[in-house]
Amino acid sequence: MLRNKTKPSLIYLLIVLLVLPNGLKPLLKLQAQDQTSQFTTIFQEDFATELESVSHSGEANLERVKREDNSGSEQYALHVSNRSANWHGVDLRFSSIGLEDGATYKITVNGFIDADEHTDPGALVLVQNIESYQGLYLNAPMEQGKPFTLTGTYQADFSKDEAIRIQSNDVGREVSFNLTEIVIEQDNSVDNETENPVDQHPPAESFKIIDFEDGELQGFEPRGSSEHLTVTDEANYTEDGQYALKVEGRSNTWHGPSLRVEPFINLGKEYQISAWIKLISPESSQLQLSTQIGSGDGASYNTIDSKVITSEDGWVKFAGTYRYNSIGNEYVTIYIESANNSQASFYIDDIVFTETDADEIELETDLQPLKEVYADYFLIGNAVSISDLVGQRLDLLNMHHNLVTAENAMKPSYAYNTARQFDFQAQDELVNLIQQQDLALHGHVLIWHQQTAEWLHTSDDGLVLSREEALANLRKHVKTTVEHFGEQVISWDVVNEAMNDNPANPADWRASLRQSGWYQAIGADYIKEAFIAAQEVINENNWDISLYYNDYNDDNQNKAEAIYQMVKEINQEYAKEHNGEQLIDGIGMQGHYNLNTNPENVRLSLEKFISLGVEVGVTELDVTAGGEHAPTERELQAQAYLYARLFQLYREHAAHISRVTFWGLNDATSWRSAQNPLLFDRNLQAKPAYYAVIDPDRFIEEHEADEQEANLDYALYGTPKFGAELDSVWFDAPVLPINRYQMAWQGASGTARVLWDEAYLYVLFQVSDSELDASSENAWEHDSVEVFVDENNEKTSFYQADDGQYRVNFLNEATFNPAELEASFESLTHVNEDGNGYTVQMKMPFRTIEPVADQIIGFDLQINDGHNGSRQSIATWNDLSGQGFQDTSVFGHLKLLQDSENQDLYVTINENEQTPVFPSQTITVRGYHFTLALPADLPPHTTITINVLDQLDNPISAQGLPLIKRGDVIDVKLELPTGYEAYQGEFILTLDIDSLAKSPVIYYLNEQMNQWQFKGGVIDPTSDTISLEVPSFSSYGVFELNVDQIVADLETRLEQLIKLVAQFERHGGAITELSQQIEEFKQEVNQLIEQDEQLSHLLATLLNQVANLEERLTEELNKVTPVDPNEAQRDELETSTPKSTDSVVAGQDGERLPDTATTLYNWLFLGSAIMLLGIASYRYQSKKSKRVEIE
Repeated sequence: MLRNKTKPSLIYLLIVLLVLPNGLKPLLKLQAQDQTSQFTTIFQEDFATELESVSHSGEANLERVKREDNSGSEQYALHVSNRSANWHGVDLRFSSIGLEDGATYKITVNGFIDADEHTDPGALVLVQNIESYQGLYLNAPMEQGKPFTLTGTYQADFSKDEAIRIQSNDVGREVSFNLTEIVIEQDNSVDNETENPVDQHPPAESFKIIDFEDGELQGFEPRGSSEHLTVTDEANYTEDGQYALKVEGRSNTWHGPSLRVEPFINLGKEYQISAWIKLISPESSQLQLSTQIGSGDGASYNTIDSKVITSEDGWVKFAGTYRYNSIGNEYVTIYIESANNSQASFYIDDIVFTETDADEIELETDLQPLKEVYADYFLIGNAVSISDLVGQRLDLLNMHHNLVTAENAMKPSYAYNTARQFDFQAQDELVNLIQQQDLALHGHVLIWHQQTAEWLHTSDDGLVLSREEALANLRKHVKTTVEHFGEQVISWDVVNEAMNDNPANPADWRASLRQSGWYQAIGADYIKEAFIAAQEVINENNWDISLYYNDYNDDNQNKAEAIYQMVKEINQEYAKEHNGEQLIDGIGMQGHYNLNTNPENVRLSLEKFISLGVEVGVTELDVTAGGEHAPTERELQAQAYLYARLFQLYREHAAHISRVTFWGLNDATSWRSAQNPLLFDRNLQAKPAYYAVIDPDRFIEEHEADEQEANLDYALYGTPKFGAELDSVWFDAPVLPINRYQMAWQGASGTARVLWDEAYLYVLFQVSDSELDASSENAWEHDSVEVFVDENNEKTSFYQADDGQYRVNFLNEATFNPAELEASFESLTHVNEDGNGYTVQMKMPFRTIEPVADQIIGFDLQINDGHNGSRQSIATWNDLSGQGFQDTSVFGHLKLLQDSENQDLYVTINENEQTPVFPSQTITVRGYHFTLALPADLPPHTTITINVLDQLDNPISAQGLPLIKRGDVIDVKLELPTGYEAYQGEFILTLDIDSLAKSPVIYYLNEQMNQWQFKGGVIDPTSDTISLEVPSFSSYGVFELNVDQIVADLETRLEQLIKLVAQFERHGGAITELSQQIEEFKQEVNQLIEQDEQLSHLLATLLNQVANLEERLTEELNKVTPVDPNEAQRDELETSTPKSTDSVVAGQDGERLPDTATTLYNWLFLGSAIMLLGIASYRYQSKKSKRVEIE
């Protein structure tokens, strides 16, 4: 009996010793704490005296009051009111309450809610650590008229936190509360040097798909104050459902439906996020699915998926993944917005938020730090928000950088509260965190036309303020902000993005300025006045702070010249009055580049600015590559090559460069995340670009420059009729997305469709833009669309007789380059009734060619976004250089197709080349014999790309068994039109078989598991091919299994099963249970044979069935407890075989079958198993020459 009692304890002890990282140490330590733990009170506040150690957070009012508690007794309390955000509350700063770095504390907070204070279900009062929000999370319900108590432990970490905050969750953001006592006790028993803070964020709850079928909002809330969210039966995506959420009444681009998701998050995990969206208005608009992490000024905003869709597309799936390494201050949302249309309306349905199987990430700590490589050249910086200053993101930041720029928090609009008073509290929290990390800080930004309080230069009725009033506001804003942050910053962007793009006359810099609110109220000298105001504060305090002018598209030579002329004149004028001193110390080159950027243009601009005698900062560097969050290897290499070229250039001019700042830590959090622009990928792993930056000379030596291929798309044969109602023939043509932005600012976007006949080229534009403007004297600065045509596609650097540029604004006013293009040109425009965009139909004659099917012409499309008399954005289909008005080499390619009814049925395409395909076609790849037959209902405008996979890295089956490649292996990518992403059809894949194949089968690659899954196939021995019908595509290939290995595994398994049966009988197991287990096994195997499976797969599946039976018998055996210790030991010896289906286990030398194996059921089982194995082996050898069909 003693032995039976102690055995579980010994097993438990063994588990502890083997599994826990430090063996018994935590358990022994826990026992010691229970016996000797002592607490010392280091802070206690009952509010009986005046407040000294507490301060308010946000706009909360703190008032010491004397009132009755809920029991009727009088007591002092701290009344916390005037709350409008979850983080508004009470701060206990470490320096005020005497906390020590690394010490562990027990925290207790008591309070109550007034009886007349309204509370909503789900409202919580919280205690958290500021700023990391990790390691302390205490909560209690906020209930009307009831007390609350919060208690828990926290280990102080001065490198991450500076205060303890008492606040609420978002549901309780407006609830006033009372605090009656705060007690903080130090735990003297804890070894604080070895303990780490414990994340107290609760485990994730399960997320249920939101389909609105109950008629409720399901937690969705509007992000702004104007939009309306309504559950409606006007539209529905859910199968057999009725309802969706309608979103309308938006008045700002960031408005939209928002859902809190932090309860469903496990920190560090990756999540698949998706929503189905149907556009209502306008006819075309950009929409995006995003996630917000944290609240207030320090929040980060990350795009998950972005698309331009049309109202004709129906339901479109927006989906992507995001890894949550931080949950901010317990505030995380997913939301849908339109980045460039403030009035777009839409439906949403079937929202999914699920954890993926992706492993948690580990930082590559063995990488060479960027800041060390360039320590002798310039500072290495990055853009940050609160979420970047905690956990792995902070580790990566500190490893590679020595300077940061606040991505959003220090922009002008965040300096004020709702009462239009200065309020730097949120910014101070971010700055304090940065200071704790010993990172230098660059201030961004003082004066800007975006993210600025309009009332600083414009009255509430929309009229521009007088010069005197606006100038006074400008000076006060600049001086107050600079003085507040002082020498916590090393430099400031004083004025940001004041210059128009590609100005026509850059020598006249004043005429080249953006017509911003500041410009309209004050005039061109607002720039100089802003620098003077900042410099006055710096001089008064004798600070060493550099002042910068900052702008994008710095590689455009016209824009660079205008900036050069402006800085030169302002500095010369200031020097005359101030003893030769400069006013503008530096020029910030933002560096938002793409794969078409010419590094020589960057060099020209850089050297032009250096010649002024100012320093240069590379302030927001990123290089876009690819799209849809999935760059190709070629795009990654091209991106790396450009980074290498740039850093060669920066290093060459390092004496004049103060810093190089990347605009984001990794692709997932970049403002251009879909285009993968940074050095580290979505999982914080180094990309080729990192290695190019570390050693640019070596990278360039080992790689070749990649010429970027121009876009190729298609025009369909057809002649549309122009009218208010669009001719249905338009909708047979492919959709061309116009979403490549030549500027950093991303404004109006849209789509186009192209038709052709023997005389004309026809283009339909559908533009999404809620603010239309044609006030500029320059036609290219109106809200307008443009078509570029190079009929002979010679790609010359200048216009020839066959080339042309056509422009039409939303008022149907046309301009041409050259002017004679007006002959025979026609256009028709229509502005959407809701003002959300416009449509343009254009008809352009072919002038120098007689077009024929399959001919390719040079072609491009452009959308200009006018705003307040200037062009704030340019979106194109192909060109990113902005030179299309004079250089046809930057155009894309347009192929003229026959109508879909006259397409060839058998088509040969090039490998790795995206090609349009049509229903019922059979596709093959040049140089190969495999074929792909397309279904008759294939959606229109589908394209296909096929790659042949010659080299495979140790392919394995879903059972973990090695596979042998025995034929073609291909990767097929189908690009389906918007709205058809979920399409599945009857594709017939026919692959070649190698001559060495004995039992080939088609397998499908499960990319998430990196395993090949059995699919089957129909073998045709006359052609040595195997065919399979598949519903959709990824990677498919011909493989076979190593049958000898499988048979050896089966023999070992059968021997093990007989041992289990012997044990089962010896310990008194019910014979009926055993009979049932064996009978189920035989039925399963017989069913496999009846299905006529391919034999190698049958053997592999039989192996799995044997392993399953072994597990079932083991479970039955475990229900029987051995009565004799010797029997238990014998059992352990007999069943010591591991249970992996992937390994062959040898039996003990000299071991024989147990005597009880001669029982009736053992012989029945053994005979059945051997018979099945024999049948399978025989059929495997005999069927090679036969045609075998796999179901």
